[in-house]
Amino acid sequence: MRTFAQQSSFMRCLSQFFVRSFRLPHQYKRNVLSGVFLTVATLIAIVGVSGKQFSFIPNGTFFANPGGASETYSTTSGGIDLTGPFFQSMGTNGRSCATCHQPSDAMSVAAANVQQRFSLTQGQDPIFRTVDGSNCNHSIDVSTLAGRSAAYSLLRTRGLIRIAIAVPASADYQVVSVNNPYGCNESDVISMYRRPLPSTNLRFLSAVMFDGRESTPATGTTKILYSNYPTSLLNDLAHQSVDATINHAQGDGTRPTPAEQQQIVNFEMALSTAQTIGNYLGRLDAHGANGGPVALTTKPFFLSINSSVNPLVPTLETPLLRSSTPLTPGRLSLPLPRGRRLRVAKPFSIPGPSTSRV
Repeated sequence: MRTFAQQSSFMRCLSQFFVRSFRLPHQYKRNVLSGVFLTVATLIAIVGVSGKQFSFIPNGTFFANPGGASETYSTTSGGIDLTGPFFQSMGTNGRSCATCHQPSDAMSVAAANVQQRFSLTQGQDPIFRTVDGSNCNHSIDVSTLAGRSAAYSLLRTRGLIRIAIAVPASADYQVVSVNNPYGCNESDVISMYRRPLPSTNLRFLSAVMFDGRESTPATGTTKILYSNYPTSLLNDLAHQSVDATINHAQGDGTRPTPAEQQQIVNFEMALSTAQTIGNYLGRLDAHGANGGPVALTTKPFFLSINSSVNPLVPTLETPLLRSSTPLTPGRLSLPLPRGRRLRVAKPFSIPGPSTSRV
């Protein structure tokens, strides 16, 4: 896992500087932000040399991305505590949940940052493990830097983890052959490549995992329904924390303990993540708009809410368009209200006994 600043005052000062930089003309932003990140990198290097590690990310800390900056907000403790079980190695290969769910990457991983971790550690960071980090887990050479670069190419360049799932014995289909360019051609175990799902905004889930397998009887978990939410979601997330430790961290099943599972679920459920700064619009929570993660913490939710007439997240474009702050480039201003009218005001006919909005 990466390290972050412990001094709240420093990080808040950095975030405020980051916001002010987005008010500058576009041609100056790159130079300003480059200077900021060079300073941060230098400070992190100094901390690394001194043997100290950052242990807390306060709310209000922004992380740059190609579109501007995002923020992850926790409703507990005033920020993200980096010392809990989510950030502890509980298996045998040095990984933790945070290995693939980084606060700086919206609680997932970004390919550019994975490549940076590869460069800094020569491919020895815990994320680079052949159990699922390599393109295939056999017929590879990870004894040299060049070999590791090739073996982990999908993870380095796409942020993809290999998920190998056996074909169920009761499957009503047969896999005749597999043509995998990376060598995993087995027909009884199918390798799929997926980026880790963000471990944030989880209260809006209706199923756990891409395919929902952690919310099915097949894994000993429960389908999430209107009638059993949120209990089913919380139980499924706890079960998933154990499965993830066994499969990705190569654990023996003794950890996380029930108490640690509860801590992990509580930590995850407290997190909300959203874009907070746009390259052209600036702060997305300014002028009465509801951008950023804080607004998400109070939004009502129930299963099937998107089938109702009440939208889950109110639009943020109207207050922005009403503000005196000019939108750059100007062409951005036209599609926003038109899109809002289509999404909120236009009725769509759905086959069945009634008509509703989608």
